[in-house]
Amino acid sequence: MLQPERYSQAEIRKIQRACCRVFMSEKAMRSVVVSENQRKVLRYPFLEQLTYEEVKRAYRSNVMAYHPDRHQDKRPEDIDFFARHLEGLNDSYELLTTVFKGKRPEETATHQGRSRIIAVGGAKGGIGKSIFAANLGMQLSSLGFRTAVVDLDLGGSNIHIYLGLNQIPETTLNDFMNRRIASLAGAVVRPAHGPMLIAGNNGELGAANIPFQTKMRLIDNIAKLDADYVILDLGGSTDFNTLDFFLAADLGIVLTTLDQPAYLEAYAFIKTALQRKLNRLFGADSPFPARSNAVLKQIVQDGTRPPDNDHPRTIQDLLAAVAHEDPVSLPLITDEILNFSPCLVINRCFDRQAALKVAATLRSVACQRLSIDINHVGTISKHPFIEHSTSYLHHPLVLRPGAERFNDEMRSIAGTLGLIR
Repeated sequence: MLQPERYSQAEIRKIQRACCRVFMSEKAMRSVVVSENQRKVLRYPFLEQLTYEEVKRAYRSNVMAYHPDRHQDKRPEDIDFFARHLEGLNDSYELLTTVFKGKRPEETATHQGRSRIIAVGGAKGGIGKSIFAANLGMQLSSLGFRTAVVDLDLGGSNIHIYLGLNQIPETTLNDFMNRRIASLAGAVVRPAHGPMLIAGNNGELGAANIPFQTKMRLIDNIAKLDADYVILDLGGSTDFNTLDFFLAADLGIVLTTLDQPAYLEAYAFIKTALQRKLNRLFGADSPFPARSNAVLKQIVQDGTRPPDNDHPRTIQDLLAAVAHEDPVSLPLITDEILNFSPCLVINRCFDRQAALKVAATLRSVACQRLSIDINHVGTISKHPFIEHSTSYLHHPLVLRPGAERFNDEMRSIAGTLGLIR
C-alpha cells in the first residue's frame, strides 16, 4: 500500500492524477484533514488503501473498455479521443508502477525559457496585497532575478507608490490596452533600483472595464515579458477580469488577515476562481479537448451554480456526476482541478496559533467542498513600521534598516514557494 506521507504535495497530485485516469473514479481525489499529535494532517483514504493488484485490474479493465480498436464504428474524432485517453492511461499506469516499486515520481521540467508568472490576489481590499507584491518584487530583484511587477488592480492602481514612485509613470498599462503602444514591453519603467514596473492609471474613465479580447491580448503579452519572474498585483474582487488574471499565473497567492471577513473572502475568492476555471474550459477560445462535449459542459455548469438549501454543491458532487455520466472525461476534469493549487499568506498576523488555526480551517473546508489543497506558505507579522511607512511614502520596505524581521518573513515565504533557495 502507498504511504502518502512520503511524498511532497506536488508528487501526491501526480499520483492522484494517475489514479483518476486508471480507475476513472472521483474517489481518488478525496482527502481529509485530521488531527494527529496536536497537528492538522492531510490524509488520502483512497491512496492509503490502494494495492498494486487493484491498479493492474483497473488498468486492464480500462484498456478493454476504451481501446480505439474496439470503437472502429465511432466517429473519427471519438476514435482519436480514445487514442489520446489510452496514451494517458499508459503513462499513468507506468507512474503508479514506479511508485509501487518504492521510487518517487519524476519531476517535470517547467517554466524553461519563459517567465514564471505569480499572481497576488484576494477578494477584499486593504489587506496588503500591493505591499506584499511590491516587496516580493523588490526582494527577488535584489537577489539578482530579472523581475517585473504589473499593476492589474485596474480600478485602484497604486503599486508604483509602494515601489517608491511619487507619481504615475508617463506610459502605463492603459496605453497598451488602448493601443497607443503596440507591445506591453513599451510600458516598462526601469527604476534605478528594484524591479521593472508596469503601472496602471485608474484615473482614466473606464480603466477597470476592459473587453474580453483586450484582456486576452494583455495576458498573452504578460507571458512574453523578458523577465525571470512577473508579479501581478490584482484587485480586491471576484470579477471575471481579476479571476482570469489569477488563473493565467503559474503560481497563485491569496492574501488574508486574521479578520473573519478577510479569510471568508479569501475562501470565496479561491472557490470562484476554481468555478471560473472549470467553466472557461468550454469557451470558444479554450484548447480543452472536450470543449464541445455538451453533456460534460452541462454537468460543470450545474455543479458550479450557487447552492440552495436542498442542493448543497461540492466539487466532489460534480466529479461523481462526471464519473457516472461520462467517465472517460473524468480525468480531463480532475487534471484541471489538480492543476489548481492556490497558496495562502496570512498578513498582519498578531497571533501565530490563530493563524495556523485559520489556515487549517480553510484547508479543511477546501478539501471537503472544493477537492483541492490550499498550501499555507507563511505569515507576515503585524509590523508598526509598515503602517508608518505607508503613511509617509517611505518605500520600499524590505531593504530599509529596521525591516530585518519583515525581510526574513518575506524571504521565508519566497523560499517555501520555491522562488529562491
